[in-house]
Amino acid sequence: MNITIGYLYRDLLNLYGDEGNIKALKYHLEEQNVKVTIKYMSVNEEKNFDDIDFLYIGSGTENNILVALEDLKKDKDKIKKYLDEGKILLSTGNSVEIFGNYIIINKKIKALGIIDYVCMHQDRIVKDVKIKNELVDEDIIGFENHSGKNISESKDIINDGTFYGTYIIGPILVRNPELCSKLVHRLIDNKDSNFKYKDEDYEFEKEAYKKAVNII
Repeated sequence: MNITIGYLYRDLLNLYGDEGNIKALKYHLEEQNVKVTIKYMSVNEEKNFDDIDFLYIGSGTENNILVALEDLKKDKDKIKKYLDEGKILLSTGNSVEIFGNYIIINKKIKALGIIDYVCMHQDRIVKDVKIKNELVDEDIIGFENHSGKNISESKDIINDGTFYGTYIIGPILVRNPELCSKLVHRLIDNKDSNFKYKDEDYEFEKEAYKKAVNII
């Protein structure tokens, strides 16, 4: 089995060790003897999502987020098609602002409008977080450092079935082994619902999680 990960704007949007999400996902997919290909996509490049199984975009400076938004406008319909096919897109940090209806930063900036929400920049939030979410049984932990706020949703993680978006960084898949495992299973099951899983090894991640969750 081969799974292809599409990494959007690694060169622009890779603050706070966001690439760790891709490294964790790749490691645990390969643990199941799945071959992983990473396809990097950036500004002014023709983007084809047909062979992508998992699409990822991380956080960046406010200016770089707007650069990525402008570049992705031409690919809006492709992203909609990708999500309609049941494939997964994970957006972490302030890249989540790209996929809503508007970003309000002194003025109203039209975003892609793929998911129905609006983000507004207010006072900067810098804090550790621990939240409950329907995605997993455990609390999800991480870190926030942003001035944006999703004013349409009360949830910290937007879960649209195929689109997962959150301001939480960490990297979130490194710090939350249950969430990482869930995505690994989702990706593999999308390819082969009868896949025979090997034992998973999240020993170190779970130990780190146990220590962190008790002090946040």
